Amino acid sequence: MAGMNHVRLDAVPDDASAVTRDSHGLPPDDRSSPPMAGSTFRYACVLGLLTASGALGIDTYLPAFPDIARGYGVGEDRVQLSLVSYFVALAAGQMIYGPVSDRVGRRLPLLAGFALFVVASFAAAVATSIEMLIVVRFVQGLGACAGMVIPRAIVRDLRSGEEAARLFALMLLVLGVSPILAPLLGSLLLAYLPWQAAFWFLGGFGLCCIALILFLLEETHPPDRRQGVGLVSAFMAYRGLLGDRGFLLTVLVGGCSQAVVFAYLAGSPFIYITLHAVPPAAYSLLFALNAIGLIGMAQLNVRFIRRLGATRLILMASTVQTAAAGALLAASLVHVDSVPVIASCLFFCVGAQGLVGPPTAMLALEDNAAIAGSASSLMGAIQFACGAVSGSLVSLFFNGTSVPFAAVIAGCAVSGLVCAILVRRRDREGITTVAHAPAAP
Repeated sequence: MAGMNHVRLDAVPDDASAVTRDSHGLPPDDRSSPPMAGSTFRYACVLGLLTASGALGIDTYLPAFPDIARGYGVGEDRVQLSLVSYFVALAAGQMIYGPVSDRVGRRLPLLAGFALFVVASFAAAVATSIEMLIVVRFVQGLGACAGMVIPRAIVRDLRSGEEAARLFALMLLVLGVSPILAPLLGSLLLAYLPWQAAFWFLGGFGLCCIALILFLLEETHPPDRRQGVGLVSAFMAYRGLLGDRGFLLTVLVGGCSQAVVFAYLAGSPFIYITLHAVPPAAYSLLFALNAIGLIGMAQLNVRFIRRLGATRLILMASTVQTAAAGALLAASLVHVDSVPVIASCLFFCVGAQGLVGPPTAMLALEDNAAIAGSASSLMGAIQFACGAVSGSLVSLFFNGTSVPFAAVIAGCAVSGLVCAILVRRRDREGITTVAHAPAAP
C-alpha cells in the first residue's frame, strides 16, 4: 500500500516505531511498556475465560437439540436456527464494541456486554416458544460479542508479534477447555434436569465473568492512549480497514477456517445423535476429542511460526483442512461415512483451525495497534459472518443425509485455501505493511 514500508508477514520486526502514520491516517500508539503489570498466563486465563462466553453459548446446549425440538414440537432444523441467530448476532454485534472500546476504554463495554449476556441467558431459560428462543438467542449473542472482540484488542494493547501469537495460543488453551467441558456439562444437566438448565448455567457464568472484569482486569487502554476523536470518526476506521487488501485476505483465511468449525457445530448433533444414533454422552466425548486437537495444535503456533513463517504455516494448515474436508465429502457421497470415518475427518478439519486462528489474528492486528478495537471488531464480524453463512447453509440444504453437511465444510475449506494462497503470494512478493507500534517488552 502506498506510503508504507514493506516487510514479510513472517518476519514482523521487533521495532516499527519509525513509521509515523498508519494506513488510517492515525499516529502510532506509544507502547513502550504494557499498561498492566502481570504474567502472560494471568492475562491468558482471564481473557480466555471472557472469550469462552461465545463458545459456551454454543456448546452447552448442543446435546439438548433433540429435547428442545420435542419440547417445542418442531423439527431439529428449526432448533438449528437458534444457533444461526446466535452466529448472526456475533457477526453484527462485534462491529459496535471495537470502536466504542477504542474511544472509552475496554472495561466499560465488557461489563455492558456481559450484563446483556446474563439477562438474555435467563430469558432463554424461560422462553415459551421456538420463535422466542431464536430471538433471545440473538440478544444473547449481542452480549457475548463483548467477550469475543475486546479481549483480542487487549492482547494488542499488551503484546505484538510472536508474543501476541503466544498469548493468543494460551488464550485458546483456556478457551479450548469450554468445548471439552461444556458438552459434557450439557449432557450431565440433560440427564437430571430439563434442557433449560443449560441457559441457567450460562447466566451464572456471565455473572462470574462480570466479577472477573471488576476484580482481576484493569483498564489496558487508558485515556492518554485513546484516539482523540468522536465515536463517528472511530467507526470511520472501518473504511481504511476495508481498503486494506492484506488485512481482508488474512481475516478471510481465518473466517473460512472458522466457518468449517461453525458448520461442524451446526450439523454435528444431527449427524452423530440423529443419523448415527450416537448417545449424547458419546457425542460429547467426540466433541471433546476435536477440541483437544484444536487446542493442542494451537500450542505449536509459536514454534511453527519461527520455523516456517506465519504465512507458510497458514497455507500448510489450510491445505490439511481442505484435504480432510474433501475426504469427508467423498465418504458421504459413496456412503461410507461411518462414525469412525466422520470422526477422523472432522478431527483434522477442526484441529487445523488451531494452527490458522492465532497467526491470522496476530497478522490482522499487528498493523493496527492504534485502532486495535476496530480491527478486532471487523475481523470478528467478517469471521462470524462466514460462520453464520456456513451454519445457515447446513440448515438450508438439510436433506436427512450427511452430504450437505460435508459439502458445506468442503466448500469453506477450499475457500480458505484459496485465500491462504493469495496471502502467501503477497508475502513472497513483499506486499504487506509494517506494524505501527513497537513490540511490548
